[in-house]
Amino acid sequence: MHSRTGLTVALVALLALVFAGTPALSQQKGPVVGLAIKSLTNPAYKACADSAKATADKLGVELITLSSQGFSALEEQIHQVEDLIQKRVNAIGIVAVDSKGVIPVIQEANKANIPVLTVDTSADGGKLATFIATDNLKAGRLAGEWMVQQLEGKGKVAMIEGTPGSQQGRDRKTGFHEVIKAAPGINLVSSIPANFERAKGMEVMEDILTANPDLAGVFAANDEMALGALEALKQRKLVGKVVLLGMNGAPEALKAVYAGDMQGTVVQYMEYVCETFVRSAVRAINGEKLPAYIDTGVSIADTKFMKKILGTLNVPLK
Repeated sequence: MHSRTGLTVALVALLALVFAGTPALSQQKGPVVGLAIKSLTNPAYKACADSAKATADKLGVELITLSSQGFSALEEQIHQVEDLIQKRVNAIGIVAVDSKGVIPVIQEANKANIPVLTVDTSADGGKLATFIATDNLKAGRLAGEWMVQQLEGKGKVAMIEGTPGSQQGRDRKTGFHEVIKAAPGINLVSSIPANFERAKGMEVMEDILTANPDLAGVFAANDEMALGALEALKQRKLVGKVVLLGMNGAPEALKAVYAGDMQGTVVQYMEYVCETFVRSAVRAINGEKLPAYIDTGVSIADTKFMKKILGTLNVPLK
């Protein structure tokens, strides 16, 4: 998943699923693995959870998936992980809603000798079997480099950040800021959190546009916020005039990129992330030592790329 060719193949496979669908798999029984994930109303996490279930079925693993209601529901997530510990599951995966806040419950799992794997968003403490994720710092840098290229090195740029307490949000911000601030002709005029939420993304985009009517580009740190930003751009008849880049590779965003409403999305392979989680959980249950970090790759799908690739897939656009 690290080579450019490998990433392109994976993205083509992802697009085939997005636009053509995927068959269901039969359920099997086996080791019990828990997954405490962020809100399943978010398309990226829904895709991740579905992939985890499909992989678990293939491997004969019983998967318990628990979702917190929103990206800031720390107390709820702690209770969910505590419940998994009480159930004596064989391994636990956590998509941390707060990287510091989940440390105590990870330590509880450590005391119970249950392997803990962090997925997509890691924790700032506790003993972890591994961390499986997109390199979010790299993703932020890639977003910045792409934005500078699209704007030909000049113009006002803004960022719509994720949840301040999340490790993934911090890394995406750090990477993007690093590249944009190093570009002499680019002016970073605003960088505001919208908590990975669509409605909040629209609200923040409206505020940014009011303060900066000559904005040239915006990077939203997930596709939900980008789609919210798109609504604000539509209201001001600025679609296509302000370069809009999202992140996740969510189906709705990929379709918006194909249509030219969004200009691109940084694709993280969430299906692969959760497939890797289930496979790694089984390895941890079997006593295998895992690498501290498993990078699942990242790339950018822009409108030009989407039209080129979808022209080769021969699948209907839904």
